[in-house]
Amino acid sequence: MNNLLADTKLAIELEEKGYEFYKNTATKTTNPLASSTLSSLADREKLHIEKIQELYLSLSNKKEPTTIWLSATEITSDKKTLLKPILEKLRTRLDKKFDTEADINETYLIAEGLERDSYALYTKIAKETTNDIAKKFFSALAQEENEHYAILDDTLLYLKHPGDWFKKEERWIVEG
Repeated sequence: MNNLLADTKLAIELEEKGYEFYKNTATKTTNPLASSTLSSLADREKLHIEKIQELYLSLSNKKEPTTIWLSATEITSDKKTLLKPILEKLRTRLDKKFDTEADINETYLIAEGLERDSYALYTKIAKETTNDIAKKFFSALAQEENEHYAILDDTLLYLKHPGDWFKKEERWIVEG
């Protein structure tokens, strides 16, 4: 149980780090797509912090979370659900100027690293714990972090090479 508590505390710290990075970077970038993507990811990280803190409190009080608690975590790996707030925030930021490509690339590389680290940690916790609730919770969280990475990867492709993004997403047939 002590390893699970320590791992859960580490997860909170990692999510807080991600939240601060996304929140601060979203306000500094003038690229509307990057800003809305990072802002929406900050919102998701904040939700993760709250849910992981609930788990931590439950575990540290020697009170096992119930299945009802798990169903209330609202963790989703549905990409459309995750993209909706990004697109809503994007609509409000379309009048901003674009940052340099180098700035955006660096930001996205850092963000992808955060998501990879979170995914690796949550997968490790899920594999190592014997607590069924924590196993399910961290497995679901790992899936969502993987979706965050995919969203970052997709938006970076769009920002750098919009033609390639359309070809990938629309599955264009190239005829020569």
